[in-house]
Amino acid sequence: MSDAPRPAVITPLAARLGTLAQDRTLVVAHRGASDQYPENTVPAFAAAIAAGAELVEFDVQVTRDGMLVCLHDETLDRTTDARSALGGRDLRVADLDWAAVRHLDAGAWKGPARRGARVPSLREGLAAIVAGAVPMLERKGGSAEAVVSLLRDAGLVDRVLVQSFDWEWLRAVRRLEPALTLGALGEDPLDAATHAAIDALGVAFVHWDWRTVRSEDVASLHARGYLTCVYTVDPDLALLGAMAAGVRMVTTNHAARLVELRRQHCGSRPTRG
Repeated sequence: MSDAPRPAVITPLAARLGTLAQDRTLVVAHRGASDQYPENTVPAFAAAIAAGAELVEFDVQVTRDGMLVCLHDETLDRTTDARSALGGRDLRVADLDWAAVRHLDAGAWKGPARRGARVPSLREGLAAIVAGAVPMLERKGGSAEAVVSLLRDAGLVDRVLVQSFDWEWLRAVRRLEPALTLGALGEDPLDAATHAAIDALGVAFVHWDWRTVRSEDVASLHARGYLTCVYTVDPDLALLGAMAAGVRMVTTNHAARLVELRRQHCGSRPTRG
């Protein structure tokens, strides 16, 4: 047994996920079942859970009047009918009130059968996920204070993963609510300086671009106590490779496919470190 320090901050939720991941790679549905359903909507979240995903990842922006909402882009054009409904181009969610955003159609861009889906508030999104999977919240907008306050008020501090590419924001969240399970998002190669920066954050998991992660990076992160997660992995061979490398959680647009691949190949995985 190594006496080396283990800088990961393992909360009860992280420990539970780590135990589950000893038997199988956990499936993280990227923005819900986003291959078939409009991303970051309640139907996408429900479909991901029905497919067997253990975690559902989603993004959070904030409206002008302070409503935290489930949305990836800063602007509304790509995933809603804001251009026709509100008569403008490149409308930013931060420049609109919740009363305007909540009535937009966030499903028709994915096909006529998905018409009528709405941009959910963060509370609505969490309610749609938490009974069937672990929510994985990625902060795109919104203050640390606002996110922590909502999670406390909803009684979900111990049931949600919170992550961001903005590590200063993560530090602010850690100061406000040490009981939250935090994750560091990144994309650059995991060199020694990056590993050291992660160790200083006080996070439980590391969520990284699969294209820059080496097998030795996975082993190093595990040795220091972190849950590992890679994004956004869609090709079959890449999904199989991530499982074979022992990555604990894999984020994909094709949650149902990863569940099926896991079922087919779970007996061939190596012993985890």
